[in-house]
Amino acid sequence: MNSLRIGFTRGEGVKFISHLDLMKAFERAIRRSNLPIAYSQGFNPHPQMVFGLPLAVGMTSECECADFELTEEIAPGQFMERLNKSLPEAIRITAAAHKSSKKNIMASIAGADYVLEIFSDEDISFHTAKQRVGSLLNRESIKVLKEAKGKDRSTAFREVEIRPLILNIELEPIECRPEGYEIFQSAFVIKAGFKAGSEANLRPELFINALCEQANISVVASRIHRKALYVCVGGRMIDPMDEAALI
Repeated sequence: MNSLRIGFTRGEGVKFISHLDLMKAFERAIRRSNLPIAYSQGFNPHPQMVFGLPLAVGMTSECECADFELTEEIAPGQFMERLNKSLPEAIRITAAAHKSSKKNIMASIAGADYVLEIFSDEDISFHTAKQRVGSLLNRESIKVLKEAKGKDRSTAFREVEIRPLILNIELEPIECRPEGYEIFQSAFVIKAGFKAGSEANLRPELFINALCEQANISVVASRIHRKALYVCVGGRMIDPMDEAALI
């Protein structure tokens, strides 16, 4: 069995599709491209593919990853070219490489970088916003309410500690506001690094909730873009497409 990892982007045209819809789009593209994908056994076979950290609805990304099991070897460039021809234009495979590591991408993700564009109806200066964000980060503890679904599909909220999950934060002014967002009084960019993955994961929207509730920054709209994903190899955070992450 051969394994291959791809890196791909998700643009504006598909930012409102769910993770399940994304998987279905790849399944259809695989069938159309006639690639040598391995299938699971059983009554309802599925292509053997594993995606990295699911992207929430409404976000865009330039750094998504997925692993594929193949029944025969194929050149990464050929795999990428054939699959791109069958995928929607808003999903583009940008990299592909053979993978010998047995650890799949979902189990490997340890961190993520995001660009958060936040917009407020309040007139807040950049200096004030930076002070408020700095005061929030100086706390030893930042607790927010996280929604959780019960076994009976009921909704409950529990308090979670997010301060250890915040790796780095950098606040910048927005030089040119995107179309449709000119109506807001204030706008800022937050470049954020969070712990991510199955062991510890901070969703950007939870951090934005902390800004609203504890940093006194009223965020009424946001745009979120995932800039990078990382895996931890030998104590170092590296790109999932790095050779050290593939062997």
